[in-house]
Amino acid sequence: MSVRVEQGVKRGLLMPRPTPLPLRRVVLQRAQQGQSAALIARALGLVPRTVRHLLQRLRAGGEATLAPSYHGPAAPGAPGGPDLSAAALGLRRQHPTWGAGLIRVFLRRDHPQQRPPAERTLQRWFARAGLAAAPSGRRAGRPPRRAQGPHEVWQMDAADQVALRDGTQVCWLRIVDECSGAVLETAVFPPRLLEHGAGP
Repeated sequence: MSVRVEQGVKRGLLMPRPTPLPLRRVVLQRAQQGQSAALIARALGLVPRTVRHLLQRLRAGGEATLAPSYHGPAAPGAPGGPDLSAAALGLRRQHPTWGAGLIRVFLRRDHPQQRPPAERTLQRWFARAGLAAAPSGRRAGRPPRRAQGPHEVWQMDAADQVALRDGTQVCWLRIVDECSGAVLETAVFPPRLLEHGAGP
């Protein structure tokens, strides 16, 4: 557990998961049989402090206090309310290729007064609504059409101020046939300043 998470737990920002109700009943049964909190914790793999707290609550309020006193994360609609949940599901239905991250951006833009849910929350909402997961990665586009015959398409490649072994710099312009890969023309010339208008 990182320092940040530990601090959050100490401040009450993050709540640990409640002990399941069936396990609480076993704790109660073992306590009624006279087992100590330490023995019960060891046998059930619980933290001794957790067992002590449960037993204190049971002594104070009886079996009615077996149920957890706090609940897990809220269902869709929190944070942000039911209208935010509906907006997220609507966006996902209109744009089936959009992921939760992109939909979260649009929710923040369209509902600036509400805190947008986390991406994982949005993914849970979509799964609960029966919406398939958005495809991962970029959508494959149509591959560029390549020339099928010679001289159908020429490619032009230019290089500027390339240093040769003796230190001089040159530029070149090369024309290649796309289909065959044959070099049709290469023009090598020294660099010169470009000027507006027609040259000599």
